Amino acid sequence: MSAILHFIFASVLLALNSSVPAHCVGCDFRGMDLHGQDLRNVAWVGADLRNANLSGANLSGSKLAGINLRDADLRSADLRDVTMAGSDLRGARLNGAQLTGIKLAGANLSGAFLDGLADDQARALLSHCAGCNVSHVTLRGKNLDGIRAAGSSFDGSDLSHSSLRNADLQADDFRGTNLQGANLSGAVLCGHDTDSENGVVRYGRLHCSDLAEADLRGANLSGVQSCDYVRGGERRCSPLDARTLRETAHANLQGASGI
Repeated sequence: MSAILHFIFASVLLALNSSVPAHCVGCDFRGMDLHGQDLRNVAWVGADLRNANLSGANLSGSKLAGINLRDADLRSADLRDVTMAGSDLRGARLNGAQLTGIKLAGANLSGAFLDGLADDQARALLSHCAGCNVSHVTLRGKNLDGIRAAGSSFDGSDLSHSSLRNADLQADDFRGTNLQGANLSGAVLCGHDTDSENGVVRYGRLHCSDLAEADLRGANLSGVQSCDYVRGGERRCSPLDARTLRETAHANLQGASGI
């Protein structure tokens, strides 16, 4: 019965001139065909869009908090300036999507189809993706210079021959990641646990990205660094050495260069 009701609900929405509400909480759009629709500036919280067809849809400026886009088709969709924090994008197809200004903090992109993204769109996707799950994706040969993906997980992904120069990768999970031939020069890989009391910053243990079982053959690690924020918001950085990476990041540096 629930499947029949869902079909009727979806059919009625699609028959309306305005097919979906601009604001909703927990709406059920599973499997709906919304391709090419004008959905600019919608505000959806906890909406279910699993397997939905949003190819070519315009979602620019929308607020999509905690929504489920698992296995959704977002090819060539306009996602500029979309806030999608805490959303599920596992297995979603994003090739050709416009991603400038997208904010994805805490989103799950595991297994998403990203290999067809242009370099600038891949950078846009990961530039505001702190704490994201980007495991088991292909980003081979991408220019990801300067991305800010601290605290994210790339375990099991293919980043071989990609460029991650000056990227903020502090405390990222690269376990089992293919980083063959990747350029990590100047990247931030470590930082100290910190807290503050009466304006005084206190530093605890050094916390590095986890590079256990990552393939670093041919990778360029010149100038990789550890950075901490100090009083006033200024960032203080220092170079990392091979011993620290081996012991703290659990890195096998065989075949890597620059360190």
